[in-house]
Amino acid sequence: MRFTNLLALCFVALLLAAGLGVTASAAGDEKRIEVKLDNETIPLTSNAQTVEALLGELSIDAPSELAIDPPLDSALKDGMTVALPGLTVTRGVTERVVPAETQFVERRRVGEGACVIEESGQDGLLRTTCTIFYSQGQEVGRRQRDEVLRKMQPRVVAVYTPCKPEEYGPSVEQILEERAKPGTYTIPPQNYRKCVTMSSTAYEPGPRSCGRHADGKTSIGLIAGYGVVAIDPDVIPYGTRLFIEDYGYAVAGDTGGAINGRRIDLGFLTVKECLNWGRRKVKVYILD
Repeated sequence: MRFTNLLALCFVALLLAAGLGVTASAAGDEKRIEVKLDNETIPLTSNAQTVEALLGELSIDAPSELAIDPPLDSALKDGMTVALPGLTVTRGVTERVVPAETQFVERRRVGEGACVIEESGQDGLLRTTCTIFYSQGQEVGRRQRDEVLRKMQPRVVAVYTPCKPEEYGPSVEQILEERAKPGTYTIPPQNYRKCVTMSSTAYEPGPRSCGRHADGKTSIGLIAGYGVVAIDPDVIPYGTRLFIEDYGYAVAGDTGGAINGRRIDLGFLTVKECLNWGRRKVKVYILD
């Protein structure tokens, strides 16, 4: 029984070795070939097994009267020259602009309707390289390759339609008057301009967060605390109404040296609240 098992294992090993030999042979089957045309000799590499398969790789549909040397059924060998008398080749390179698509996004806001270009977009640029083979002035083969030089970016146009104030969240005055304590009970408004994910921290109006000269007011004169957040004004302008996930409605009313890019500092009243909030990623809904 053991001898039989040993024979079986040896047989399997021979099969695997044979398979590996075939794979190695296929992997190293690339050949250097020269294709001789009337106006040019083209050096290339090919995995084709026959001259006919080589013409297939080149997308050439050779006329039957063409005196191909060696013949179509000949085996292709490394270093071989394949002569195609009567065939010529031309090449061309063109670049084409791909116009940017326009995407329309429906939005709602308090006030009059309007169309606003939110993203100007960018035209794409496509380069096409074409190789054409001719026999007696007639095209008998064409190879084409496209290369994206610049990716097209769509143009985004927001179409605003009027809506009721309650559908679009509270006004700046209402947010500052209410100064609701942050919590998860508030749901996002039905309509907003954009939603971005930002890295959030927390601050309170005292010296622990704002330094020994803290006077309880923000850089634009608002009373710091609930409902007032610090942002990078190059990213979100002052006075913008926001809704922050797990925090609620707020007004962009302050900034700071460490607040840049997609960072936001949320107003609280005590150091303990700030420590409880910590640092976390939040969704910020930009309403204006």
